[in-house]
Amino acid sequence: MIMLVVVDLLLIILFIILMRQLKAARAMPASSDVELLPQILEPLLKEAERISMQFETQLKEKQRLVRKLNEHLDSRIISLNLLLNRADVCLASHGKESMGKNTPQRHVYDLQQEIIALAEKGLGSQEIANRMGISEGEVMLVLELKRKFMELEKNG
Repeated sequence: MIMLVVVDLLLIILFIILMRQLKAARAMPASSDVELLPQILEPLLKEAERISMQFETQLKEKQRLVRKLNEHLDSRIISLNLLLNRADVCLASHGKESMGKNTPQRHVYDLQQEIIALAEKGLGSQEIANRMGISEGEVMLVLELKRKFMELEKNG
């Protein structure tokens, strides 16, 4: 009888030892998986960072292009407005028959530059308009758009 109890105790002790070893064996791969996790995630994080940097670079380039296109578009709008204003002034002041007798037409860009140069010298819009033979509205338009471009350059 004692022998049976001793054998039972030995079996129970062996069972407990076996269970602990199984538990330890199960815990070991889990800890090794945890150790592998940074190795798996690190390349993914580096790739995500590289892609985000590339995206940011492309976004900045597109913003620069949009600003440049806006400036060109604004310049074209200014030119068209100046031409329309000149045509309106000519029609209003001289009539259709005298349009061909006006002083030679200057390029719109040259007009813009001359207006800006005179304004930088301290002349007022009315004085510039009288000197150049254009409407005060044209002068004010050019100066206002120049101010707008300067603000865009500061902000952009």
